[in-house]
Amino acid sequence: MSGTPSPDLAMQTFAKELDADDVEQFLRQMPEFFQQRPDLLLAMDLPHGGPGSVSLIERQVNLLRERNIDMRTRLADLTQNALHNETLFTASHRMVLELLGCHNPEQLGTVVEGGLRAHYGVDHASIQWFDNARSVNEGLLVASTTQQQVVAGLLRQGRAYCGIFRPEEMQALFGAGRCEGSAALAPLVLEGTLLGVLAVGSNDTNRYRNDTGTVFLEHLADVLMALPLVAQSTEA
Repeated sequence: MSGTPSPDLAMQTFAKELDADDVEQFLRQMPEFFQQRPDLLLAMDLPHGGPGSVSLIERQVNLLRERNIDMRTRLADLTQNALHNETLFTASHRMVLELLGCHNPEQLGTVVEGGLRAHYGVDHASIQWFDNARSVNEGLLVASTTQQQVVAGLLRQGRAYCGIFRPEEMQALFGAGRCEGSAALAPLVLEGTLLGVLAVGSNDTNRYRNDTGTVFLEHLADVLMALPLVAQSTEA
């Protein structure tokens, strides 16, 4: 009966064609073979070498040590990220409490900008209200027409993001005397209407990269839009 040979028969045939001398010759010609396959080396049962030789088991130990170092590095990174997130959470908690205690629309910008610099340690911070904000609360201080045009042009499909900005863009976001830098922007939207932008910035162009998270900034923007100071007038 013809057909594909059984695995056992194929292994026996392979063993007859390849003996220990062939394996030895191959390994002598490929001394880096196990370096390219560390998992295979870790799976082998290896004796210690003789006097003056470097045993393969020592190589196993080195590999395990390297992996241990890698795992500790990853654990340290996770711990660092956890501490960073805890710091951001604490800062957000303080900011929310300060915002809840704010009853004057004129001082809202001062509270937000001062709190962001104090609690988050940012170089620059601002809240830019657009003309639409006056339909919600006439007491909100809107930005100049020029600022609104520049800042509105920086938004991307109504979502938060980070990036590098030119000096004139940093000036529109954070005031006069700014140089090139990076910033994170979060739109302030209430019932589908864009009211302004919440921004934090840095003189370091690498501080806010494309892969920098904006979760806490978006959370703060949502809190602003939920404040009775801002939202109550929509019921009038």
